[in-house]
Amino acid sequence: MKYRDEKEFHPLLIYVISLSWSVGWVFIQCYLLYQREIEILRKLPRTSGTVWQSVLSSPATLAMGRFGLLVFLVHLAFAFLNASIFQTLFASRLQPRQQVVALLGQLLLATLTLSLCAAWLFPGSLMGDQLALVLMRLSNQVVAGVLVVAVMAALSAWLWIKWQQSGRVRVTIVSIAMACLLPGWSPWKSVRGESARGPDVIVIGVDSLRPDHLARNGAPFTVMPNLERLLDQSVVFTDTLSTQPHTFPSTVSILTGQWPVTNGARGNLFSPQLVDRQQSVAHRFAEAGYETVFAMDETRFANIDTTYGFNEVLSPEFGVAEMAIGLVGDNVLTNLLSLHPVALWLMPEIYGNRAISQVYRPDSFSRRLRNGIDDLSEDKPVFLYVHFCAGHWPYELPHLYQKDRFDAMKTGAFSDTKSGYLRALGTADLQVQDLLQSLQEAGRLENSVITVLSDHGEDFDLQKDLWPEGAINVPGGIVHGHGGSAIRSSQVSVMLAISSRGDNGLGSGISQVSASLVDVAPTLHSLAGLSAQAASYEGHILLGEEREDVGIDRVRFVESSYFPGSLRKSTIEEAAVLRDMAEMYRLGADGRVVVKDAWVPYQIENRQRAAYLGDWVMMTSGESDEDLVLINRVSRQGWRADQAPAAPIEVLTRAWCEHWKVDEVAEQYCQASS
Repeated sequence: MKYRDEKEFHPLLIYVISLSWSVGWVFIQCYLLYQREIEILRKLPRTSGTVWQSVLSSPATLAMGRFGLLVFLVHLAFAFLNASIFQTLFASRLQPRQQVVALLGQLLLATLTLSLCAAWLFPGSLMGDQLALVLMRLSNQVVAGVLVVAVMAALSAWLWIKWQQSGRVRVTIVSIAMACLLPGWSPWKSVRGESARGPDVIVIGVDSLRPDHLARNGAPFTVMPNLERLLDQSVVFTDTLSTQPHTFPSTVSILTGQWPVTNGARGNLFSPQLVDRQQSVAHRFAEAGYETVFAMDETRFANIDTTYGFNEVLSPEFGVAEMAIGLVGDNVLTNLLSLHPVALWLMPEIYGNRAISQVYRPDSFSRRLRNGIDDLSEDKPVFLYVHFCAGHWPYELPHLYQKDRFDAMKTGAFSDTKSGYLRALGTADLQVQDLLQSLQEAGRLENSVITVLSDHGEDFDLQKDLWPEGAINVPGGIVHGHGGSAIRSSQVSVMLAISSRGDNGLGSGISQVSASLVDVAPTLHSLAGLSAQAASYEGHILLGEEREDVGIDRVRFVESSYFPGSLRKSTIEEAAVLRDMAEMYRLGADGRVVVKDAWVPYQIENRQRAAYLGDWVMMTSGESDEDLVLINRVSRQGWRADQAPAAPIEVLTRAWCEHWKVDEVAEQYCQASS
């Protein structure tokens, strides 16, 4: 027979072809990624030379090398698995000259199937970009489903045959299965009881949450039912202002109880050396015997670490390595691997990282939290600060296979809000519920003080947020997102609610006092039974035995961040933002990205500054040639300070000048006005 006379196809060639295919697949994905991210990659902060010279000469080298090795190993496993399946199931049934074609066909189908799965699960990823239109058609979804079934059938058949062939193979298969299934999973839930320790202090932050988008505040939809149930049990402060509508400076104000001009956190990615981290309330709790834990699922711009007084930080890695891996790490196999808990150790920069939005999975961060809560000491109370960033831009995309119910929720005055934002808040709400359940099972809610807050709002330039015809233009212009305004309520008005469980319950209700995020630290310090009077807080104690009489006649301060023109748009282009701001940042020796010292005064000078007193606001836009203006928050009318009607001009001017006297531009203005 001719078949017997033909030269046999060497089994080693099967593995060589599979490996070559796998390597080619990696290079194709890297090329497509490079073409998509080339402009952003060129603008990454650096020390000297090229971007890659800077990255490779920094501590990021180890992280990049580890991730590169992981990519190689998972593709090596893909190649080996395909070769073994082909050799076991098909090779003996084909003539040698047919084997190459059949093997290539198998590799193509396996690659296409995994790529379709990645596009399906991660619509914002590279494969989502490439295959989204394909998967939008029902017929193509059916084809994709058939491919998945076929691949799973082949894999199952291979496992069964290998299981039958060798005892060693059985042990290997069982070991791999246990490694795949056991991490992060347990059939039992251990519920702990209440102990004699002090009250657990829990802070739950929801990034970008606008209070007006809650049903309790008049919104025509309910996207956060779990959070609203918690608010029903809390004292809710209906007039609370952020200190600065960006996550890092507002979070530092929450922790220190100080205004940004005092604690030094004047903007995102300011050098740690400029921030007075020792004033963090976490240090006070640690000194009192508390276990202190911080968790945030986005650390690219909010670099909160253990130096703020936390024993443990349950957050993704941050620095230039995280940025670089976030740009080049969009790979089909690693994206699928990120679904598994083992990715927490294999890919710490990616796992549960909201900054890498294209592959972010909310349940990954929740799993990280559950593990951290389970590891808490039962003998110590905990100060736990958790911040969920699901509500932050870029907003969550709908699944390719689902109709999006959030579009139908936009009605009335909210008809022009963003469905992606509503979807993101819904995701954050599920995370809040999962956190509360984990705390309940760990016995951390029976005797606790729980604070719910947002760091800033989110500005969509909604019709209902516009100023009336003829009113003074908001200094600095209309901006979208957050961080660019010290006056727009959609950015600076935030959620603040506090509840207590145990012997000293605070009850529930509404408080209309003039609150600020600087009030959180002293209030929690006091409610935990630790006297806050002697601490260097600038905020007030809002509740409890040491409660201060704040009222509505208190002057509060809000400043914006530096805001480039590329961010004054409804659609953000990351490359354009980097073009505007890349030269302002440098790469530190520790791999951390920070604002260059030379650019710090420029960023501080170019911002809005606003002093609030009741319904009145005195502010500047940050432009040195513009005068102070008075704005009425209720009527949204504005006047030059020297032309304003009956208003507390002298009080606001004195407070404004005293607060920002450390800023050169404010000092010059106040000297001129006096």
